[in-house]
Amino acid sequence: MNSSLKQRIWTNRHFYLFISPFFIIFGIFGLYPLIYSFVLSFMEWDGLTKPVYVGLSNFATLFHDPPFYRSLLNTIIIGLMYIPPMFFLAFIFAVILNNQAIRFRGIFRAAVFIPCITPMVVIALVFRLYYSEEQGLFNWLIELFCSFLPWGPAPPVIPWISSPEWSKPSLAILLVWRWTGYNMLMMLAGLQGISKDYYESAKIDGATWWQEMWHITLPLMRPMFIFCSIMSLLGTVYMFDEVFVMTNGGPGTSSTNFGLFLFNKSFTDFRFGYASAAAYVVASVVFIITLFILRWRKPMGEA
Repeated sequence: MNSSLKQRIWTNRHFYLFISPFFIIFGIFGLYPLIYSFVLSFMEWDGLTKPVYVGLSNFATLFHDPPFYRSLLNTIIIGLMYIPPMFFLAFIFAVILNNQAIRFRGIFRAAVFIPCITPMVVIALVFRLYYSEEQGLFNWLIELFCSFLPWGPAPPVIPWISSPEWSKPSLAILLVWRWTGYNMLMMLAGLQGISKDYYESAKIDGATWWQEMWHITLPLMRPMFIFCSIMSLLGTVYMFDEVFVMTNGGPGTSSTNFGLFLFNKSFTDFRFGYASAAAYVVASVVFIITLFILRWRKPMGEA
């Protein structure tokens, strides 16, 4: 470090002092755990005894662990079940609530967003009542619908969270209800960031509403779509609260996603080194997928 740089740092020491708390807190609670977990992925440690270096043994075991692959498959299936309808509903709500002609828009926006800030325990209690096989709302609605079909079959009683076949759809319904409001708010911000000049020019040229949507709104919303996609990817991979409270990964392991798998390996089996190795492998895959998503920012055909 040369003398001129030292002099500039000393001259601006008060500014460095004001921003130092952030870097100190980030270093203690962010950077240090990140580095330590990476080192721990090469260790065998139960949290009590001294860590033992095992090299790549944790990674070798991981790639031959069926529960690990099953948790990834469950994560992918749950994501495919809830992300497309959530995006569709969020965009539709954002377009509707961005219309200046809609009265009480603030109330409707708050109503759609409230599930995002509702405690998961409360949501679980309510949805467990909805999913009840005997007196649940969803089975009652199915029975009511079937009652209008005189030639139809007897209404089925769906075991929403007590069967391996329905545990993942049950979680997907809950996730759509809970996170549509968050994505709607993001997309609403994206819509409000589009200049009205584009639409005024399109109206002068005689464009229809659908042409404005296809050639103006959707292309200019691409950065927000990318942001919501990345956040949904991260939320799906590391989702824990919803699965733990609603199904605890069951029945069996039918709804065990990667977040719950990581929790079980860490705080049930006390295999912290193995859990760290799994976390870094999946984080690397998520990073690569994120890079592919970010490439969508560029128009098709552009390098």
